[in-house]
Amino acid sequence: MRRFFFPLFWKFTVAIILIVTVFGSINLYLIWSRVYTSLEEESEKRGKYISHSLAREAINPILYSDYISLQELLWNVQRIDSTVQYIFVLDEKGSVLVHTFEEGVPLELLRVNKLAPNVSEQVLLITPKGEDGRIIRDIAVPILKGKLGTVRIGILEESIARNVNATIQVLLIMVGVFLLIGIIGAFAFAQFINNPVREISRIADQLDLNALQYRSQPRVRIREKLLGLWQMPWRAEDELDLLAERFNGMISRLEDAYIELEQAHKSLLQSEKLASIGTLSAGIAHEINNPIAGLQNCLRRIKDHPENIPQNRKYLEMMDEAVKKIERVVRALLDYTRKEDFFFEPIDCTVLVEKALLLIAYQLEKARISVTKEIPSDLPPLYGSLNHLEQVLVNLLINSVHAINERRKVEPNCPSRIQITASDTGEHLQIALSDTGSGISPEHLEKIFDPFFTTKRVGEGTGLGLSVCYKIVEAHRGEITVKSKEGEGTTFYIHLPYYREEEETKPSDEVSRIKERLNEASHQLLKNIKKA
Repeated sequence: MRRFFFPLFWKFTVAIILIVTVFGSINLYLIWSRVYTSLEEESEKRGKYISHSLAREAINPILYSDYISLQELLWNVQRIDSTVQYIFVLDEKGSVLVHTFEEGVPLELLRVNKLAPNVSEQVLLITPKGEDGRIIRDIAVPILKGKLGTVRIGILEESIARNVNATIQVLLIMVGVFLLIGIIGAFAFAQFINNPVREISRIADQLDLNALQYRSQPRVRIREKLLGLWQMPWRAEDELDLLAERFNGMISRLEDAYIELEQAHKSLLQSEKLASIGTLSAGIAHEINNPIAGLQNCLRRIKDHPENIPQNRKYLEMMDEAVKKIERVVRALLDYTRKEDFFFEPIDCTVLVEKALLLIAYQLEKARISVTKEIPSDLPPLYGSLNHLEQVLVNLLINSVHAINERRKVEPNCPSRIQITASDTGEHLQIALSDTGSGISPEHLEKIFDPFFTTKRVGEGTGLGLSVCYKIVEAHRGEITVKSKEGEGTTFYIHLPYYREEEETKPSDEVSRIKERLNEASHQLLKNIKKA
């Protein structure tokens, strides 16, 4: 369905125009049909009254042949009523006795509206030639029942039409005034509604995840000042005020939900990290136990031969190396498990890969998996959070070890390799991690980044590892993709931004951008609210 924007002002204006137009049209019809008819009837009654009065008054002058008095009577009537166009009196034979015409009674007029016998009155509408729009109501009344003749009076109805037209003009002016007032009222009413709606829309467009976190999101405030200038001492609230109140309440709930989501997300990252520690624990124990065994052996040798100083110096050097190795493993473990926010800095890709391999070294050695690295020495540093990117690589390496072990169950002599390459794509720094594991089936390939999706048996995985990796990479304004062929292996491609000096933005700004990407649920919620 096609949609288009039609402002409230124009909706109100169209509605008012339609209402006023319909109202005016009905009134015009009533005036023309009822008032005009009423005026016609009234004019006819007046004409008949004048005609009958003249017929009575003309009896004596006709009987006594006093035509001068009769003529004076006709002129007096015409002077009193300006609508009387003409008057003439006929004798019983139809000859004209007296009239008010200047040049005599027109013959055409004598031929029409001849009074029938035994008729008390007769009316005929006449339209004079060459006078369009002029109508004369010709009324014929017998004198003494027709024995003395007939009185004919012509009442001009132009005044009726003129009065009706004047009334219609007044009505049209009133309609125009009402339209003008209505349009002004529509504009004022539209502004009365639109301004609060625009304010709510503006606040909705400015919804900011960072502001939600610190509870600094502005609230909707409407109609606090008259015309935006004077403080209103009191006001009657309506549905728009209720909407603004509900919207502010929704923002407060969003702030609470956002903070809870962020806390849940941090817990999710940490729980997935601790879950991987369970997988790494055997290797970490091995990395620590071997140097400890060496330390114990050196101490025993020194204790047995304390006088052999040259030999004891060599043992002390070996003990120092063992302690440093334990320190490196423990520091790497502490760095990996530390719960911290994103801290962006320039990262050497080689350092990132080596830190991840240090944690997974025992699993690789135990599974007899060879690792090859192709990282150019002149590769520019990437820009990201070392601790979180290390978590991504560790998760991918653990998955590769599991995939290779799964393939070995079917092909004991299958190749066991993991290859890590880093390259410059021109726009991003790409880290590719390939393995020769069991691969991923096509129907599972589109779901592997979904939360809680896993193909492992119950108890062997949470289904959050790749989902967390995806969100961490997304938070870096990067991208992670996968290509896989079932039974041959899988390659993950991680695209990350380079380090640039202009990216040394304020920590709060950077953190806010990261949190915006990590809290996908909040972001989707805000989108749904704006659409609604």
